[in-house]
Amino acid sequence: MCKLCPKKNRYRILATPTRPEYPAGTGKGIIPLVMLVLLMCVNGAVQAQGTPPSGENPSSGTIVNIGAVAVAAKPLNTLTALPSKKHVFESTQSVKVINKKQMAVAGPAGGAAQALAVAPGVNVMTEGQTGAPRAAISINGMKTGWGNIAGNANDGTVMVTFDGVPMVDPSYEVWQASEIPQLSLIKGISVTYGPGYAVNRWYDNIGGAINFIPLQPTAKAGGTVGGFFGSYGTHGEDFSLRTGDMGDGWSGVLAGGVTQSSSNYLHGYGFDNPSSNYAYYAKFVDRFRGGHISFGAYTASAQSYRPVPIPVAPNAAVTINGANPITGAPNPGPLYSQQTTGFYTTLPDSLYSKQSIVYTSLLYSNYVNHVSRNVTLHNLIWYRYGHRQHLHYDNIGFEANVLDQYYYTTSSTYGDKLYYDIRLPFNDLSVGAYYLNNKYDSLLEFYNPSLPAQYAYGPNAGQNAIVDGQPVNYSPSLPSHYHDSYLYMTDLAAFIQDDIQPIRSLRITPGIRFVSFQTNFVNNASTRFPVNVADLIGTNGDGTGGHNQPNSSTTYREVEPSIGINWKVFKYVALYANYSTAYKAPAGATGTYAHLLASSLQPQKSTQYQVGLKAFVPHYGLLNDASFGVNYYRLNDTNEIIPIPVVSHLYSLFASGSSNFNGVNLYFDDNPMAALHVFSNISFERATYQNYTTPSGGSYSGLPVSNVPSQTANVGVYYQFYTHGIVYAPRLWWQYTGAQDIYNNNTNAPTTQKLPAFGIWNASMKVSFDHQNMIIPGLHQISLSVGVYNLLNKQYNAYEYISSGGYYGQAGELLGEPGAPRMVYVTLNAAF
Repeated sequence: MCKLCPKKNRYRILATPTRPEYPAGTGKGIIPLVMLVLLMCVNGAVQAQGTPPSGENPSSGTIVNIGAVAVAAKPLNTLTALPSKKHVFESTQSVKVINKKQMAVAGPAGGAAQALAVAPGVNVMTEGQTGAPRAAISINGMKTGWGNIAGNANDGTVMVTFDGVPMVDPSYEVWQASEIPQLSLIKGISVTYGPGYAVNRWYDNIGGAINFIPLQPTAKAGGTVGGFFGSYGTHGEDFSLRTGDMGDGWSGVLAGGVTQSSSNYLHGYGFDNPSSNYAYYAKFVDRFRGGHISFGAYTASAQSYRPVPIPVAPNAAVTINGANPITGAPNPGPLYSQQTTGFYTTLPDSLYSKQSIVYTSLLYSNYVNHVSRNVTLHNLIWYRYGHRQHLHYDNIGFEANVLDQYYYTTSSTYGDKLYYDIRLPFNDLSVGAYYLNNKYDSLLEFYNPSLPAQYAYGPNAGQNAIVDGQPVNYSPSLPSHYHDSYLYMTDLAAFIQDDIQPIRSLRITPGIRFVSFQTNFVNNASTRFPVNVADLIGTNGDGTGGHNQPNSSTTYREVEPSIGINWKVFKYVALYANYSTAYKAPAGATGTYAHLLASSLQPQKSTQYQVGLKAFVPHYGLLNDASFGVNYYRLNDTNEIIPIPVVSHLYSLFASGSSNFNGVNLYFDDNPMAALHVFSNISFERATYQNYTTPSGGSYSGLPVSNVPSQTANVGVYYQFYTHGIVYAPRLWWQYTGAQDIYNNNTNAPTTQKLPAFGIWNASMKVSFDHQNMIIPGLHQISLSVGVYNLLNKQYNAYEYISSGGYYGQAGELLGEPGAPRMVYVTLNAAF
């Protein structure tokens, strides 16, 4: 049995019947006319360049000015390389780069979510101390990921890529941070605020984008190996190996890591909520005159247990032993709350456990060729497979018929993105398109094998069911609540991105995208659960009174204009502004398409503008490689579909709404001395609902968007000094999250009730021994680090909401999820 899946066989699910294949939308395999027109125009432009004169072919490095073309494109490139400070300075967009030095704030056990917390305007809520647990991530209030966030109005609005390759499921549109649980193989992260350039967008960029750049092949061979151990039985190992030049232009890199934790900081009563994860990556590049071709592969898996939210204050009806499932009376025992049984104490697994397993794999190839002096061809092809699995056990006593939950989804996506960079006399033009196809398979069922199955609808509703003349109990093949479906999606986009520089100090970047989203929802409940559907046993997850939600298809076509301006008013100072419109398809087979009529759905739309100031100073007095930025943004998000949790677990309800986000982001980092590095990121934000309407017609317009901090900040100081062949590097940093308005599950509405602000101090010391002290040939450096996170051991809740009584039967009760207490890690790394 896989170590990552200790309860893999806990629930025995019957084999899925063979299912019919359906086309992914009405236009499967058909490239839109606009794409063909664009590509034909570009090919014509390529031919118009003419064949280079004799001796001036693209393979001649003395003629094709590769460097000039690359430099012109870099301020627009946030996908295939980590932008430099100079390129961020020259860009018309708001971009934050998180390098290795700043990623260290996540600690050796942290993953993608923890690393992103250092960026301005980014808020992270995780369920554990490693990269394995689920997490919710927001950029200026626009979100992705899971993290028990009630009233999550803007989820699935941030695009996530790995080496420029899409990781987000196009159908579900929510990315899980545990897909990148290992930071050792990540070179850096770029965060784009807002939709960004047309050439860089995919299908979920309406609120922003995150690109994880992994380690890259180099001309020189080398590698690293490392390991760590620390609090709560957490330990891990990682490695990287660069092949260097292997001949004929080939070079490669291999990297990976494994982390295991015997306990979460949220634990108690005999169950420690363990977790584990791994990630492996390989990339090989063949560089030839005029371009290169690369082949990459990435795979990762993570499993963790999600602790149940904890009552903040004691309630006489809530004990650590749950309740009688028949009477609802509390079983005798200590009152369960943060104040009585411990701030971080969770229930025993005999009452509650939820194991979440996430797996993802990527295969991709990127081809770049300077086909003529002024034209460069780019082509990316990729394939992604992923699955999520939940094994949920809820024996607290208030939902006896949903004792066990099994949730399993798979997703397969393939696509191709092709575009040309064309260098013209006064501007650089990028013209191209992409196509992708996705199949999303979703299975969800609840059951209690000790309870007799009952008719849910019709004249016999509430009576025990008879199948083949015999009474039967609920089971995986005859669940009490169920859902099974496919969602097929085809996304098409054609784009033109211009980069105009009429004078050296002015850059103008108009762009336009033509997008098409085609969906085909197939309800498979009758095939998967024929007895349930035919005999009206149990309730389907569609919320349609026993009738399956009908199959449906949708097609949406939209136009996304954008423009940006960067004016370098002084050598080191620039003013910039941008405006953009972006769309994304309504998503989620188990959500929108299963519960709402397709005719009522519309693409979610965002319009955003930003104005700001940037500075980049390579060297001036105490400013060395210094960068500074401040910007004001305003984003309007419309056609929102807001999920509302339902106590009975039968299905979800959805509110509709639109919201406004506006605020200010600031960042600064500098090396005032060779041995000193300082950084600071600060944001202020206000988010309100322009419209919020519940299914019952209740209106809560004007209330704040839940779970959006009013401020976030982080400040850090890194120092290093050298003595006797040893480098000492002490670090100190502070992370602050401002007050947040919480959500009320009981009223299905946002509130003005606040989760208090909190600030956390962290510190580390790194000691490095250089090659002069090495006795092993080929070993260049050994480093030993000690990190202390939450230095002052502050107790705080990272998330709170008002319950509708689903967990403990007490509507109106305040539940919280604590942030991590003090943790200590020791890390040993070697470079060769």
